[in-house]
Amino acid sequence: MRRVGFVAAGVAAGGLLLSGCSPAQLSLVGVWLDADGRPMARVRPCDDDQSGSVTLRAYPDDRNGGRGRRGHQAANGWSAPAMPALADTTFPLFTPPDSWHPDTVGPQRMLSGATYHLKFTAYEHEDFVDYVGEVTFTDKDLAALKDGEVWADGQAMSEDDFDELVGDAC
Repeated sequence: MRRVGFVAAGVAAGGLLLSGCSPAQLSLVGVWLDADGRPMARVRPCDDDQSGSVTLRAYPDDRNGGRGRRGHQAANGWSAPAMPALADTTFPLFTPPDSWHPDTVGPQRMLSGATYHLKFTAYEHEDFVDYVGEVTFTDKDLAALKDGEVWADGQAMSEDDFDELVGDAC
């Protein structure tokens, strides 16, 4: 009987050690349409945190929260490898800065009915991801925005509210 108790305790402790903690998911990304109807994005890492990568992916359905699932290929988007310092950056959604050296997938334009996920990773220390800045949206979310609004944290908000949201998160 004692062995069963030791084994159970060992399995529980091992599970806790291996599970670790997930990085915080923060609303540090906003998207909107400019005056010409072009999708724009703004990434806002906290302070001078070290950044990992920036990725935009779209999947043609909303299974698994719009993030696709194993074996499901992204319909379009891009990914940029690790960068030494990701600053507060505004850019056209499908034209990230050349200095990011993005790798593209599919057509670089909004697709109707697709769910998009734009995220970046950030590090306070080189050992592990401290947080992920992200936003999930569709073409309908952006089309419904009024002038001066951005889509962030799953909702439309003013630019000032977005700045306040980022300030609270950091």
